[in-house]
Amino acid sequence: MHLKKARAYKIKHSYNVKDSITRYQWILQLAIDYIWENIDWVEKKVRNYYTIPKTMKNVKLLKQQGKKFKVYGKKIYVYYTAKRLIPKIPRSPKFVKELRDYLQVFWKQTSYASHYVDSAIRTSYWILESWRENYLNSKFKRRKPTIKSRFARIKNSLFRVRDGELILTIVPRQIYQKFKLDDKWFYDRIKDWKLGEIILKDKELILMFTKETEDENISKVIGWDMNMFTMDGYGDEIGAVKKSIKELYRIHITYHNKRRKIQKMLKKNPKQAKRLLKKLSKRERDKVRDFIYKFTTEIAREFQDYVHVFEDLNKEAMYNRSKKHNRNISLHDWRKIVEVLKYKVKVVEVDPKFTTKTCSRCGSLNTVVKNGTVKCLDCNLEIDRQLNASINIYLKGKGLKLSHENWVKLGLTEDVGSLGVPPNGAEPDDVSPMNPEGNEGDVAQGEVG
Repeated sequence: MHLKKARAYKIKHSYNVKDSITRYQWILQLAIDYIWENIDWVEKKVRNYYTIPKTMKNVKLLKQQGKKFKVYGKKIYVYYTAKRLIPKIPRSPKFVKELRDYLQVFWKQTSYASHYVDSAIRTSYWILESWRENYLNSKFKRRKPTIKSRFARIKNSLFRVRDGELILTIVPRQIYQKFKLDDKWFYDRIKDWKLGEIILKDKELILMFTKETEDENISKVIGWDMNMFTMDGYGDEIGAVKKSIKELYRIHITYHNKRRKIQKMLKKNPKQAKRLLKKLSKRERDKVRDFIYKFTTEIAREFQDYVHVFEDLNKEAMYNRSKKHNRNISLHDWRKIVEVLKYKVKVVEVDPKFTTKTCSRCGSLNTVVKNGTVKCLDCNLEIDRQLNASINIYLKGKGLKLSHENWVKLGLTEDVGSLGVPPNGAEPDDVSPMNPEGNEGDVAQGEVG
């Protein structure tokens, strides 16, 4: 069994590639337009829900109306069915051939290589699949994607690497762009790697190198619970671990406060304020990127023989009526950490539903979450909230059921909460005032109605 690893590097360049990128944008938009016009919209019944505050009056009213609902914590989840238009993107070989022939009619007016059309078709499908996923999650509306970023994806038939030099075809047998690789700082790291894809921008080139490695030795699993200030894990042979990501929050909150001060200047001096805001945003992005890349490298090196299991988190589903809670959620980068880590180790994502609230020993939802601990009212287990979540994620990653029997097999005991001294400067009570699943509240979890 093989595991594909990837690394991305940037090269600054001074070539005049604006015309080729502009033409690529044009043909890419044409491809999206053509596919969009041929999307088949299928009407389907979907099950959805909305939440209302938990009161006896609301529960009584819902029962009288005969609606399906469940109560979790301080919220009532009311379920309903509705009709929705589901997009079916055409993908048949016949349609793709028609699309290519259509685009070639326009592309032949240029002298650029025809392989750019194939790249544009593949990229257009990626963009539309991303739009479809967000549309189904109610993040995007039924609106056609528009290309605004300036870039061109270069497929491997348009370039070759020879004697430490990258040769990129612009116009076949006429115009080539050459980039030196052997003098770059990362060249020794990727000598045995394969150059898989190139993204061409106005002033830089992004190179994606891939390498297949044997993962037969990867038999251990570690589950990670992402929190505001820490990343809490539980894994085979190592037990509980805690990694601090407080610095990431500090970067975001620092620049958040700086932006608030500058925003007060918008009325008096809008040009200067916008320039400063743009400058601050770039600095924040750079610092965040630097931290995430260094942090994920540390995790990958320390736990390189593990399959890393994370929750498939969705920020939009975490927001509630608390302004402070929503701000904390918006200022974090859980998804970015996971996406970057995927290039360095094997990552699996699982359903995040009730990973904190569920008792990791018996699987009961009849629990009380209070003061950073989870107490099960069925089996009387009292355990650290974040540790409980990481064990649940770990068990999901191993495909094991939540049961007392599996607890015994894994060697877990009542005092499991004492495992794992917090490293990297994380304090034992370094618990955020929020929870990725939503505000649990200090209440027993159960079902009403």
